Amino acid sequence: MGAPWWSLTVLLLLTCPAATPASDLRYLRHGGRREAGVASGVPLGANATTDTPEELLFEGEGEGGSVEEQVVVRGAEVLQECVVPEDAEVIPGDDSAEGEVRWYHDGTRVREDLRVSIMWTGRLVLSHAITRDSGVWWCRRSGRPGPRRRLFVTIPPERPYLVYGGAQLAAGARLTTREGNSITLHCVVVGGNPAPAITWVLAGEDVTPSSQVRSEWQEEDGVFHSTSNLTVTRVGKDLHNANVSCVIRHPSLPVPVPVPLRLNIEYPPDFRLRRWPVWGTPVTEGSTVSLLCHVDANPPSSPSWVKESEGGGESVASSDGWLNLTRVNGEDRGWYKCATSHPFGRYSSHSVFINVFGDGHGSAGHTPQLLRKTATSTTPEGSPLSPCSHDAGPRDASQGWVSVVPLNASVLTMGGRTTTLAARVCGRPPPLAVTWLPPPHLPPLTPGRARGRLHAHNLTAGLSVGCLHAALTITGVQDSDAGGWVIVGTGGREADATLIHLNVTAAAHAVASAAHALQTHLLALLLSLLASLPPRP
Repeated sequence: MGAPWWSLTVLLLLTCPAATPASDLRYLRHGGRREAGVASGVPLGANATTDTPEELLFEGEGEGGSVEEQVVVRGAEVLQECVVPEDAEVIPGDDSAEGEVRWYHDGTRVREDLRVSIMWTGRLVLSHAITRDSGVWWCRRSGRPGPRRRLFVTIPPERPYLVYGGAQLAAGARLTTREGNSITLHCVVVGGNPAPAITWVLAGEDVTPSSQVRSEWQEEDGVFHSTSNLTVTRVGKDLHNANVSCVIRHPSLPVPVPVPLRLNIEYPPDFRLRRWPVWGTPVTEGSTVSLLCHVDANPPSSPSWVKESEGGGESVASSDGWLNLTRVNGEDRGWYKCATSHPFGRYSSHSVFINVFGDGHGSAGHTPQLLRKTATSTTPEGSPLSPCSHDAGPRDASQGWVSVVPLNASVLTMGGRTTTLAARVCGRPPPLAVTWLPPPHLPPLTPGRARGRLHAHNLTAGLSVGCLHAALTITGVQDSDAGGWVIVGTGGREADATLIHLNVTAAAHAVASAAHALQTHLLALLLSLLASLPPRP
């Protein structure tokens, strides 16, 4: 037979005292997490934890005493030395000549052949071990017996593989299924003696107790064929991109061998909406309102904004989920919703209402700061709304969070100078995106982008884990740059924002010029007054 995919030269030596050495050596049929009475034709049952394969290599009955054990891979070379204790006594009736070395295997004298050699030093050499070499070996030198050694020849299994839906999966494959489906994976291991131990790991957790295993003895080949089945009922989107692996352990393998598979869970869109200024803040004519829509879906889908009307609705200009309404007026008043086209169908979020007050006054609504809803059609009426107020109560780290904190909430600078606005953006998981929202007459900026006098720098790592440093530089500050600058951070399905007030004073050279002009004017006025005075008598 050809060499298996791992090296047949691997030699594992396990030396330990055996409580009951066996005269009749048999393979222990097991799969690590095995069923009681595993044999061909036995139905699958619940797994029962057993010891490791190395601890369960032999079973049988025999004479008492201590026997050294040696485990080798089939095909490997085996060397055994004949070392006889000095106090060993000659066995009565032995007819060995002085200095003669004889070897025995399970009570039968060993004869040399093309595969078995006995050196003049007494060393026994098996050029390549075969299955029937398993058993108890010992030697006699000049009729005096040496210690017994138990040899076990293992047969390595072939490369394991996964099967799904009757088809063999490639190593490191990606399995695609929909949220809510049930999947059953089969881990197949052909060959091996003893039977390998098969365990399962899903998303970093041991799920072997949920699996079933069967090991069938192949009499003709002298090996086991093993199959372990794992069923995951109603897979959720939390398992998207998770790894599932069956792990093979066998005495012939130096390390456990995993067979990995990555899950690709497809799920419909889930919406998160955010507004600046925050929900409940009155919107007055001439101000700016920004809406952000984040769509969590697989396959991914792009969001768009729709303003509802009696005729159904019309799309409004938006970019990357942002809807920016500058200098709002009465025409901007109405219901808005976020929509997306997904392979599963057309989906839309809960509608939000923007009310524009002409007198600058209005009652603060009770709309939460963050809205979340999963819709199954384009008609949101009657759909439940799950409010998630980011600022209410302590953060739940398991749900994720984002926090944006300005380095200076208020910045004072002179016109014509260069100034920098900065903030710290933190979150669990780490923030994915940052957006700068300048005053109404200027467009939004993302890190790494520059527009005119504005440059949003690339994000840099903060001092704390999960934190980023965001900065925006304004070259040649102008009076029109004064006002509120909003920085928004998003991560996962969470978002947060903060406001930085930029105050612009007169430029230094303008102040100096004004002072000089005033000084010149006062001097001229003084000279004029002196010239108008009557001459002194």
